[in-house]
Amino acid sequence: MKTLNFKWLAIILPLFVLITDCKKEDEEEVSKFVGDYVISKAVLTEALTVPTVEMGNVPVPVGTDITQAIQTALLSAVSCSSADKSYVELREDNSMYLSCEGLNPLNAGTWEEVSPTSLKLNLNSTAIPPNGFVLTVTDIVEDASGLTGITSVPLPKAMISGIIASFQLTLSPTAPEVFIVKISIEFMEK
Repeated sequence: MKTLNFKWLAIILPLFVLITDCKKEDEEEVSKFVGDYVISKAVLTEALTVPTVEMGNVPVPVGTDITQAIQTALLSAVSCSSADKSYVELREDNSMYLSCEGLNPLNAGTWEEVSPTSLKLNLNSTAIPPNGFVLTVTDIVEDASGLTGITSVPLPKAMISGIIASFQLTLSPTAPEVFIVKISIEFMEK
């Protein structure tokens, strides 16, 4: 009788281990990118040339801080008293929302972890009217305060025109409809 009990134990124990081990494999790992972020810094990584009526081509050098322009371009769908209160929420279900300090979240599209150092943000037309766009951030480095990476952002002619107007300059009629701006971008985790 005792041998029979040990035989059953010898059969049941491995089955139990196998079943619990399978359950562990079914649990998905949460991406390190899940969280709430603010765009804390954006700096040109490639020089930009802006054609003006008054001065011809005006060079904007590498290292120029364009944080405010990038915050406006990417977060303008959210009404917030300050850009540092506008959150980009990357959720576990790969949905992406924009909000003002987490209140009244706006469905902004989806996101995808392409690799441990690359993230794709699929911004919909609600977030970036009229058509939305895909923003791919590469060479991502994670530290205690958030994420830093490289991306290219399309800035519309109207936005560039508004920026240079503060310097009493007018955008040349030959300027492209969209300026592709290559930047280093920092997302501070909230």
